[in-house]
Amino acid sequence: MRFAGATALLYGLLTYLVSLGTEEFLVRRYLGAVVEQAIAQVERPSTDGTLPSTLQRVQALAQPPRHDALLAPGAEVVRLYVRASPDLPAWAAAYGPGTHRHLDDGSMVRVAPIMGGSDTLYAVIAGDGVLDIDDIEPYVLLTLLLIGVAVTALSGAVGAVLARQLALPLTTLTREVNEHREGPVAFSGAQRSDEVGALSRGFAALVARLSDFLQREREFTRFASHELRTPVAVFKSSLAVLRATSEEPVRERALARMEQSAKDMADLVATLLALGRGPEDPGHRDVQELHVALITKDLLDRLVPLATQKGLQIERQLDAHARVWAAPGLGPVLIDNLLRNAVAHADRWIVVRADAHAIEIENDVPEQPRASSSTGYGLQIVSRICERQGWAFACGREGAHFMARVSFQGASATAGRQLSGTQAVQPP
Repeated sequence: MRFAGATALLYGLLTYLVSLGTEEFLVRRYLGAVVEQAIAQVERPSTDGTLPSTLQRVQALAQPPRHDALLAPGAEVVRLYVRASPDLPAWAAAYGPGTHRHLDDGSMVRVAPIMGGSDTLYAVIAGDGVLDIDDIEPYVLLTLLLIGVAVTALSGAVGAVLARQLALPLTTLTREVNEHREGPVAFSGAQRSDEVGALSRGFAALVARLSDFLQREREFTRFASHELRTPVAVFKSSLAVLRATSEEPVRERALARMEQSAKDMADLVATLLALGRGPEDPGHRDVQELHVALITKDLLDRLVPLATQKGLQIERQLDAHARVWAAPGLGPVLIDNLLRNAVAHADRWIVVRADAHAIEIENDVPEQPRASSSTGYGLQIVSRICERQGWAFACGREGAHFMARVSFQGASATAGRQLSGTQAVQPP
């Protein structure tokens, strides 16, 4: 409505200015034509041999009163004077040749030299006697009012249509944002190069970041419940042993297991926090050096009792000089999950190979898979750590063998001696 009102106001102002300009142009043209015709008649030689004066010739040219519909009744539209005219207006005599507007009353005068410059002709149009529009003024005002109303209505309709067209991409984008639930998405208008396109791409990027944050939060909860079960169970059992016995050696062993469980839980929390950080977090790029062989040996030693209980044979092919760089806590958790997965599913043997380029764990699998309480989160954690570090993870079964391999691609690795001549261990 504001746009329509402004349009109507501008239309009225334009109409007023055009009417003023048109009136000025027509009056000047009319006055010029009258003066040209008067000069021709005044300077025309007399046919009866008399020599009337210039004043007499001009008086003879006085126009009779006009009674046209648009002219004031009984009004002389143009009055002609010379310098000798007794009724020459004083203000007109002050002007030189040309067409002039007298601002006091709106009259107009055309001044032109005649008779070879010996005299001057003045043609005056009175400001209030040119046109008589009193009779048609109501119709003119009504016409202008109707045109203004029509322009206002048309402007309002056009403005509403344009506003709806301009707002359509925004309403569509709003609906898509409200209907979207989770996950990466490409909203409509993303290909546009205007503000709507920038807004659509900004919303899509925001949704992607939020989805990634929610995914990391779910993984944190799931992995925490999976990884903390073992150290918590060890801690509880050691605490029960500590309460039930007073033998010093037994209590020392229980306290040692509790201390190790507390350390494992602290490492796991640090690892899960590292996995939960986004690329924009300050600590995302923190790294530390990992001794792959040392970590693998320590974790295998802790799994020996369980492997012995299951009757498993474990062969180690470890490069003692291997080093890789990774975020704090991620390496031990990755290796521990690979080893636990192998111990949980192996039938008779496990082979562990580790150097600065990769860690590879191979085991046989029984012909009839045993029932397992594993939730499958172990390899998911391994995959997530490899994704976080930019490492390559591959696993799969081929015949009676299962192999899991993590290649430290993109890691700053230093290799010691290279392993060569190793062969896959056959079932005894």
